[in-house]
Amino acid sequence: MTTATEFIRDAWKGETLEALKEFIRIPSKSQSFDSNWEANGYLRAALEQAAAWGAKRFPAGTFDIISKPGIAPALFIDLPATGGHDGRPFFLYGHLDKQPETEGWREGFGPWTPVVEGDRLYGRGAADDGYSFYAGLTAVQALEAEGTPHPRIVGLFETAEESGSVGLVEYLEDITARAGNPCVLAILDLGLCDYDRLWLTRSLRGVGGFKLKVEVLEQPVHSGTASGKVPSSFAVMRQLLDRLEDPATGRVKIPEFHVEIPEGILEEIRSCAKILGEKVLDFPWAGSTEPRSSDPATAIRMNTWEPTLSILGADGLPPTSSASGLIRASTTLALSFRIPAGADPKAALAAAERAVTENVPSKARVTVFDSFAEPGFVAPDLAPWLLKAADEASREFWGNGLEFCFEGATIGTMKNFAACFPEASFFNAGLLGAKESAHAPNESLLLPYVERLTATLARVIAAVPHAGK
Repeated sequence: MTTATEFIRDAWKGETLEALKEFIRIPSKSQSFDSNWEANGYLRAALEQAAAWGAKRFPAGTFDIISKPGIAPALFIDLPATGGHDGRPFFLYGHLDKQPETEGWREGFGPWTPVVEGDRLYGRGAADDGYSFYAGLTAVQALEAEGTPHPRIVGLFETAEESGSVGLVEYLEDITARAGNPCVLAILDLGLCDYDRLWLTRSLRGVGGFKLKVEVLEQPVHSGTASGKVPSSFAVMRQLLDRLEDPATGRVKIPEFHVEIPEGILEEIRSCAKILGEKVLDFPWAGSTEPRSSDPATAIRMNTWEPTLSILGADGLPPTSSASGLIRASTTLALSFRIPAGADPKAALAAAERAVTENVPSKARVTVFDSFAEPGFVAPDLAPWLLKAADEASREFWGNGLEFCFEGATIGTMKNFAACFPEASFFNAGLLGAKESAHAPNESLLLPYVERLTATLARVIAAVPHAGK
């Protein structure tokens, strides 16, 4: 009899790998990057391919493409339990929409051209996170090949994640009753810190921001005539930014953005830092640029549990090649705050807006617009059986125990999963690290890691307790 581990190993060298290659070939860009997404049909094509692949392997399963007007479609799956398993359902989540192409792919590589080189599969969407559907179903198929009973498997795979998961809440509400009461939500769109163990994400930061416009003139004026008389919109903007952030340390000055970090989280951060050491600061630094902190634990904390401000874009600044001797009429910046879990993002953003609109230097005209805010998330403690199964699988397949990591980024819909399925544990897994180049050129999937992650999913699914246990 084929063991589940053997089945998974062969699948990732054969039919599962080939299916993921076919997925890469579909330019299923998220709706934010394809204004004609409905007419082009690529998002639906990605779902149809996945549904057909799944239905061939699970004839008794349900693969239901659901849609609403103006909302990118999603795929609901429902696979019956086997071997009389009467435990609660196991829920799988991922997404099949993709980031745009971007420039800079290596020669012979491209976003819609799957290429295996060494132990990596290259192509847009492979790691972020088209693998999730194929890995999840391969894990279930492996259990059936081995003859190991498994509970009912349900799941939702959307096609709007890269556009902020527009419509996901509505789809979740629609399928909540159909999904039952899952014991685990396997969210497979997260990251890792190294390739030597299973990493589960403990927390994610929230995000909020707005566009800030400073106007000093109705139209540009020659700098020889106006400089010294008219305040620079850029100078006013610098003063406003200094109200939000200490430029020397990067610390956000607005108290509403900060939280007291629980001691348990600090202990897990220290544990993570001890394992990773200097790997925490492994970035393509320019020249002799230094990090905000060279202490790994401090760097992790600052990246995941402290607020930060980033300037994402600017209007009103001409390219240096065409800049002329003018006092510009205005400067506009797009500001983005990463907000620690537990902070109220709306209250924090409101405080930031007050800071830049009250007592404005030179009484310049200041406008705040396009505000948005999403909360952070802390996963509840894993159910004891899940913690045990995940740790044992990590030791079996990697030789090291399970560890927890922390995301500096945001998945705003985590709160919606928690609201729809309040009794479920979160299995927040993934394989996105710096080398995977998600959103960037040369995105790739590390095949040995995804094989181990698939085997871990199989072990965890098989460990789901039966009713009454």
